[in-house]
Amino acid sequence: MALEPNTGRRSGFEVKIRGFREVDRKQVIDLFWRGLTEHTYNLFILFVFRRSTVSILMIIVVISWWFYPSVIFTLCSCLVALLLLYIQSYAVFINYITYRLNTDLEDIKKTYMDEPRDHFWVADLNGTVIGTVCLRQDKIDKTSAELFTMSVAKGYRRLGIGSRLVDVVKDFAKQKNYSKIILQTGSFRYAARRLYERKGFKLINMEKCYTISGYTYCLADYSLQWPIFVTHE
Repeated sequence: MALEPNTGRRSGFEVKIRGFREVDRKQVIDLFWRGLTEHTYNLFILFVFRRSTVSILMIIVVISWWFYPSVIFTLCSCLVALLLLYIQSYAVFINYITYRLNTDLEDIKKTYMDEPRDHFWVADLNGTVIGTVCLRQDKIDKTSAELFTMSVAKGYRRLGIGSRLVDVVKDFAKQKNYSKIILQTGSFRYAARRLYERKGFKLINMEKCYTISGYTYCLADYSLQWPIFVTHE
């Protein structure tokens, strides 16, 4: 399938889904970084409409008006609070990215490519990484695998690349006799959730938080599962 950004036309370059190579590392990390931080605004909106946030903003309005009864001053106080909330939203992703870079993404080859039941794929367009996904055996349930790091570059979405990446993961899971694939995604990742549902994943749990190294964030609050129904001998 040869594609141009934001079109379905052929451009002479073919998108290949292949295994990760060490030379891909810089592009993979860059795509991972951009693919997450672009959701800062969506996460910010979710934060804004939480009850606790609305209550805090109301308190700020009351205190600001009591301290200095001016509409402009009160609005500025709320804007400062919202700006700090936006920065916090961005920090959520930075903390998660840092966590991943210090764990499984620190050495992708060792973590995924050297393990027979794990794998990391990239979507390669003429040497440029425009998509990633990986599968890793669940640490507790060895018959299950977890899908991670699903991302497609912004200019190449809605062209079937994400669907192809998921299909490759599903085929690999079948070959390795996994019983199911599980994944976690954020409620703010609307397109990703629709893709997973189209590919047969079912919602099995909704959480209100995501914990990383003792810190709790509203980052991955949807758990989905794709049953394979294979017989283990």
